[in-house]
Amino acid sequence: MNGNKVMHRRNALLFSLISIFYIIQATTNIFIEGLASVFPPAFMFIIVGIILTLLIHKKVYPQITMYGMVSCMYIYFYFLLNDSPYLVNYLFMWLVLPLCAIYHVYQLVVVAGSLSSLLTVYAFFILHDEIFPNVGNEDFIYLIMFGVFTTVFLLIFIHKIREANAKLEELAYYDTLTGAANRLLLKKKFDSLKDSKVDSIALLFIDMNGFKQINDTYGHEVGDLLLKGVVSRLNGVRATDLLCRLGGDEFVILLSNKNNQMLASLTAEIQSALEKPLTINHQTIKASASIGSSYTTEVANADLDKIIKEADKAMYKEKGCDLELIES
Repeated sequence: MNGNKVMHRRNALLFSLISIFYIIQATTNIFIEGLASVFPPAFMFIIVGIILTLLIHKKVYPQITMYGMVSCMYIYFYFLLNDSPYLVNYLFMWLVLPLCAIYHVYQLVVVAGSLSSLLTVYAFFILHDEIFPNVGNEDFIYLIMFGVFTTVFLLIFIHKIREANAKLEELAYYDTLTGAANRLLLKKKFDSLKDSKVDSIALLFIDMNGFKQINDTYGHEVGDLLLKGVVSRLNGVRATDLLCRLGGDEFVILLSNKNNQMLASLTAEIQSALEKPLTINHQTIKASASIGSSYTTEVANADLDKIIKEADKAMYKEKGCDLELIES
């Protein structure tokens, strides 16, 4: 799932939580104090809520929507504290800060922490008698420290979550031996290219020639090191969208916005890169590969399995180059 989709989902979640809070708060006030308790800015927030609903529904401008919702929450609490300067409303204001952490965005947490502290300064010195009647001025520093510690804690929490997610993503999307992408990431990237409406999608299917002979002659450890060397060489080839290891000695390279002439040029570049000798455990191995390609401009109807099969078939037509072993 790409960043925009994740942010859209979190925007929808936060907006739902805000709406529930606002409805409960407004309904409770109306029930206890009557319609007069609904202060005039409430109608402005209803209009803003409609705009945010449209942005979330249309899935546009996710970052603007995110900052817009957070800003509206602090503006809302500013008006609420002025209209109903109660300690409970001040405490609810601090809930905005941890809610912002659902985005895992450092900048947003810093902004929210700063705005919470700013409202704390305003509430303490302007609305002190109503909200903090029994709190001395010397205790103001503790309120600010609370905001700073909460912000720092959330930043550390987000950092740890990001680290954990990165490790999980590495386990889920990458081949443990070579570090190349696996089938799951290939599928994800392929779907992403389709959604981005590229002009064309192409795939190169790469099969090492004589890889079994390498394993039989020098052992699987050398074979594994050869695969790592191959991935390193392939990663050095530019203009590729994704390198994936399908399994064994088979790799595919996913590309976009390429034509047949570009694919032929890229194939020659890969062949040249792979034919350079590799030195592994004091053995010089000169490898080669058979490469087949598949290409389509009908991106909307493209099917990954079909493209892989077509490229695999084309690769077998090119098969025939033997792996040359040179022992140093």
